[in-house]
Amino acid sequence: MSTSSAQIPMMEAVEDRRLFATFVVTTAADSGAGSLRDAITKANKSSDADVIKFNIGSGLKTITPTSALPMLKYAVTIDGTTQPGYKGKPLIEIRGDKTSGDGIRVGGGNSTIKGLIINRFSGNGIILVNKGGNVVRGNWIGLNNAGTAAAKNGQKGIVVSINNNTIGGTGANDRNVVSGNGSGGIQMWSSASTGNTVLGNYVGTDWTGEKAIGNVRNGIANDGAPYNTIGGTSAAAKNVVAGNTHDGIIVSGAGSKGIKVIGNYVGTNAAGTKAIANGMYGIEISRDGNVVQNNLVSGNKYSGIVLWLSSAYNNKVIGNKVGTDKNGTYAIANQWKGIEVTNGAKDNTIGGTATADRNVISGNKQNGVNVYQGSNNKFYNNYVGVGANGTTKIANGGDGHRLIQTTGVLISGGIVGYNAGYGIHNGTSTNTKVTGVKLIDDALYNIKLT
Repeated sequence: MSTSSAQIPMMEAVEDRRLFATFVVTTAADSGAGSLRDAITKANKSSDADVIKFNIGSGLKTITPTSALPMLKYAVTIDGTTQPGYKGKPLIEIRGDKTSGDGIRVGGGNSTIKGLIINRFSGNGIILVNKGGNVVRGNWIGLNNAGTAAAKNGQKGIVVSINNNTIGGTGANDRNVVSGNGSGGIQMWSSASTGNTVLGNYVGTDWTGEKAIGNVRNGIANDGAPYNTIGGTSAAAKNVVAGNTHDGIIVSGAGSKGIKVIGNYVGTNAAGTKAIANGMYGIEISRDGNVVQNNLVSGNKYSGIVLWLSSAYNNKVIGNKVGTDKNGTYAIANQWKGIEVTNGAKDNTIGGTATADRNVISGNKQNGVNVYQGSNNKFYNNYVGVGANGTTKIANGGDGHRLIQTTGVLISGGIVGYNAGYGIHNGTSTNTKVTGVKLIDDALYNIKLT
């Protein structure tokens, strides 16, 4: 009797696959069974999302590679918080002074690096490349294993050159402390580095957020990378960016647009009560279409916020406190100006029509606002020389607004008062319009038009 093909049982080929594996690091040795190198090598053999945990006795342990660790080829979680004794401070130190190059290289995407101390590498502490969707949280990068002094990586702490990564977080143990590194803290670099969020980190301080351990050069740099967010709307999302030798936060390089710098403390301690100065500007923007919102930018050695060059246009600076404490009640002076719009910056908006858009620009050593060259910059409803309540005297050391060789400035609404110079000093500028501003008790005259 014949049998039709429909009645013949069909056998499917069985895929060669396995569930994700967990590899446990049981020794601080650089190689061999149970080592971190061995765990990464094994994880690189399969595309499954493997997990690397630690069980090296208990307490702080140091791993000292003698050659570069393998790049992570696939999705992997390296979880230092699994080391016995972990209570919020990292206990697994990866020390790079016996090798060269970068510390942890993440190339497979969708990976998580957490709970590690990464220091003394000649290159970068962590670098994210090739594929995005990674999470880096709860690490100390560039610090010693006590979190109290620099143990620098020679280049950046973290370099992000791919998309959709999260650096930090809002949870108690999500914060990265990225400090003491030889060429900057966190850098988002290139047009591929988009859709990233950097939040809840300490950049340039010790692990407590109270002492400067500056990164050489900038704290957080966005260089040619579009549509990233630095900070966030909740209090827990703020980055504390302080003590760095150059700028706190810099947005530069062609293509850096759509950057949101929100809710950070730049130039102060984590409490927002005293200065931990960045060595140059607090926030520097030289590109277009970015937002600087609800930040505390105080205590810096140069000016608080600077928009500069003709490439800085269509930016919004709203809701910030510049030169005061976090509540806008007393001065934590930026040593130069509060806000500078300079060297051709144009078509920017500082303040806004909503109460929440008001900037408090007070307590700075020189002018509150300085506008030099450029055109059509607009200032709405800001408090300049007074506290957030609109009455407390927190004078700027120079003029409230100083306008030099610029055109088309609009100053509308708000309060300007108690400054050591003029409230509004229009020097060699044209087409200036002042409307609806409450001017009170500036040391010289409220308005000087020249």
